Amino acid sequence: EDQDKHPLWIFFLTAAYCCFHSKLPLGVTLFTEVPHDVTAQIGEDVEMACSFHGAGSPSFSLEIQWWYIRNHKDSQGLASQISNTEMPKDATKISVVKVAGSNISHKLRLSGVKPADEGTYECHVIDHSGPVEQRYRVQAYLRVEPDRLQENYMEKCSRFSFAASS
Repeated sequence: EDQDKHPLWIFFLTAAYCCFHSKLPLGVTLFTEVPHDVTAQIGEDVEMACSFHGAGSPSFSLEIQWWYIRNHKDSQGLASQISNTEMPKDATKISVVKVAGSNISHKLRLSGVKPADEGTYECHVIDHSGPVEQRYRVQAYLRVEPDRLQENYMEKCSRFSFAASS
């Protein structure tokens, strides 16, 4: 296979070049799968995936945390590096997964969503392997809508009035 035409090979060469010339730490850290904004109807099941590949020595220590922020919609769900103090006060930690290695993945599963589940879901990755902890995040917004079939049925039923007879 021709290495010059392989996109992953080009990505790693570009990242290594950029890190070397911009005096950033060597190594590539990246999200390999990110959650996406979802619109679901009440009662549906929703899955959000988050996978991360770190760079460094094989003795990596990575952690994924899923957070929920009610009715918070950020302008972009792009990956970003974060500090320890950026979480809103109303944020709720949902789950934590830790691994020893350079890859981590965790799917958040929400069963039978309801309007109270609507909001922003953030996947935080914490890299404990270096002298200074590094944190990264991606986010997606879950919008929950009424079940359209049930809504149409209720609307049609409300047009009729029933009289009780004795």
